[in-house]
Amino acid sequence: MRKPKSESEFIYMNEISLLTFDKLFDLIEDNQFENEIDKKIAEKILKAERDWNISLESLNDFITVLEKEIGGTATKTSLNKLLKKYNQNIAQYAWESESVSYLLDIFDLTKKTELRIIFNELTEKLKTE
Repeated sequence: MRKPKSESEFIYMNEISLLTFDKLFDLIEDNQFENEIDKKIAEKILKAERDWNISLESLNDFITVLEKEIGGTATKTSLNKLLKKYNQNIAQYAWESESVSYLLDIFDLTKKTELRIIFNELTEKLKTE
């Protein structure tokens, strides 16, 4: 097996653990976070998933769908481009636009540059608690 070229490729090769949105909701309700920032990130992820155009089961499903929609890695820049595309036809993409806005808010809470890394780190923290 070849070595991954980057942290995001490593995470992609080792899919994000199957943290479901139901489980994430329960963790938020039970306040099972080591800090307030992680809780805020989880809340933004949950809001974004609720506004997405299709129902998804896990964080891995969501990031995979986003990356397909973007055509690459989900970064602040690529999500801003996607938001601009959605806003050009807001009547058709109002919910998706709202969803992407929540995801963009996450970048204000962390120094990470890729959504997949943020999702993975949150999942890993929650597995150890």
